[in-house]
Amino acid sequence: MTESIRVLTYNIRKGKGASGRATIAMSAMGEAMRAHPIDLVLCQEVFHCPRTGASQSGHLAQALGFDSYYGANKFREMGHHGNTTLTRLRVQHFENHDISTNRVERRGALYVRVNLGKTPLHIFNVHLGLNQWQRAHQVRRVAELMDRFCVPDEPVLLAGDFNDWHKKLDRMIVNELGFHNAFANSHANAIKTWPTRRPIFNLDRIYVRHLKPKRAERLSGEPWSLLSDHFPLWAEFAVT
Repeated sequence: MTESIRVLTYNIRKGKGASGRATIAMSAMGEAMRAHPIDLVLCQEVFHCPRTGASQSGHLAQALGFDSYYGANKFREMGHHGNTTLTRLRVQHFENHDISTNRVERRGALYVRVNLGKTPLHIFNVHLGLNQWQRAHQVRRVAELMDRFCVPDEPVLLAGDFNDWHKKLDRMIVNELGFHNAFANSHANAIKTWPTRRPIFNLDRIYVRHLKPKRAERLSGEPWSLLSDHFPLWAEFAVT
């Protein structure tokens, strides 16, 4: 049985860098990630271009030596973007779920189930909406998915870009759904992830249920300050 699992969550901004005008190679992003021990990476705003065959998921998977599982959320003429979960662990099942509340702002929850020895780990990679009502509704949709997929007492990971400017979701996820915020004991300034040039908000989160947090940190400074407008979060959990 796997004794611990190391997780990184990261909104990569379609590889446009902190400025939104750069072109960041996934090999550079993968190199930055490989500097930290990781078993599981959850990315948001990952771009695919069917016309050219360009796949940021595929390139990042190659850079990490992981398998990738992608769910498209937003479709445009030039291509589509969505969430990608990458892992070295054996995957049992994955599905992408549309949790959009309108036709314009498309959002998704990517579900992946992996093996931790004989124990399954249920992973929900999310990118939530831009207003409070949307986000609360989307969390309830994700909770319905959890009821469908997750057996009581099995470990669950919920992470990604919550766009939760004022921490309104934290009470719902912790008190109602029984999760633990991996950064609950961290200083407020140490977990602000957006924007990288001058972090103001803690938009990105890692929540767990039936996993024991061991370490958690925001990855900041270079090269992270150049790769995206979000800083990634990294955490390690004991499998109980």
